[in-house]
Amino acid sequence: MNELIVDLRSERFEQDRYGYIEELRAHNSWARTTEGAVVFFNQEEAMEVFRCKDFRFAFNKIDETRSPYLAKAIQHELLNMHGEQHKRLSLLVKKALRDRVVEGLRDHIEIIVAGLIEALPQDGEADFCASFADPLPSRVMGPMFDIPYEEAEGLNDWIKIGGRKIDALQSGIGLKEVEDANRNIHEYMRDLLQARKSKPGDDLFNELINVEIDGDKMTEDELVYLASELASAGVDTTRAQLPLILNALLSNPKELEKLQDDPGLALPAVNEGMRYAPLPWVIPHSAVRDFNYKDIDFASGDIAFAMVPAANRDPTVIEDPNTFDITRKPARHFAFGAGMHSCPAAHLARIEMATALGQLVSSFEIIESAGQPVWEPGQKDRTLQTLPLKLRKK
Repeated sequence: MNELIVDLRSERFEQDRYGYIEELRAHNSWARTTEGAVVFFNQEEAMEVFRCKDFRFAFNKIDETRSPYLAKAIQHELLNMHGEQHKRLSLLVKKALRDRVVEGLRDHIEIIVAGLIEALPQDGEADFCASFADPLPSRVMGPMFDIPYEEAEGLNDWIKIGGRKIDALQSGIGLKEVEDANRNIHEYMRDLLQARKSKPGDDLFNELINVEIDGDKMTEDELVYLASELASAGVDTTRAQLPLILNALLSNPKELEKLQDDPGLALPAVNEGMRYAPLPWVIPHSAVRDFNYKDIDFASGDIAFAMVPAANRDPTVIEDPNTFDITRKPARHFAFGAGMHSCPAAHLARIEMATALGQLVSSFEIIESAGQPVWEPGQKDRTLQTLPLKLRKK
């Protein structure tokens, strides 16, 4: 059988990503990109990649010489670590993020969500992205790090820019701005760390400082980079994923009605929304050795992509996978990654998004689309720029 070829930069993929995937999947569970990388569509193959036994996570085509500072920052992120280094820090982070810490933020999140809802129009239109999804996670950073609101807003502004470091290292575009933003984030975390040495807090950052396993604690550099990574991941993931979930509900009015009738379905709606309309698309890994997997020859360094939306709709493991159903039996999805690189703050993100959806449907009798959503340039079906709503409070 001739190998399938997928062009991830083609107009066809840009205009009809899901249709293109299903056409390819009808012939095979994987394809090659025009540049030779393997793209896996189904869950079995995606899990093989995420296991990180024969593959390791690898940012694709970044030029580290463009900014040694950003390259160093990336190498210090948990996402890009492997082996014993990853295992050690992952265990420390997970211990710091224990349920007591995350659940302790729930009351703060409920208050923050209530305040954002109060600011929405009683009867009128609003852009959900600008008026709700964008400020929500940045305000949660306040209680996460026990910092004043205005400092959290400033940190959020840097994260918006600094989160583009991979794109900047790939393209060179906006490199100085992105590097400056990351320097500001890291300097802020270093200053916060010094302040906490004399005045401990009762927050996530304090937990990261104090957590230890068998006498092992994080170094100052590890604390700075990991706290920065958690802040950035927490803000950017919720900011971008929540509008995708609400857009799926608006596009499927019967599911929105289910949620309005029973706000207790907010968490299942979040889980189904992340399966049906996930933020991440292709997650790159590289082969760590020469080997053969399912008659595919990999040489060390070869790139394999786990295509998250495709795996989330794998018809071999999920019944009626292209249907959005918030009452379906929980189905595995990869929007938070999987295996050793699953998101350590996934529980917190779910709490934020479920609280937001639950309070929205409890507060408004009308939540409708007020026009076509606008996607970020080149990011159709992936990242929303605006999501206009028509709202009427109960």
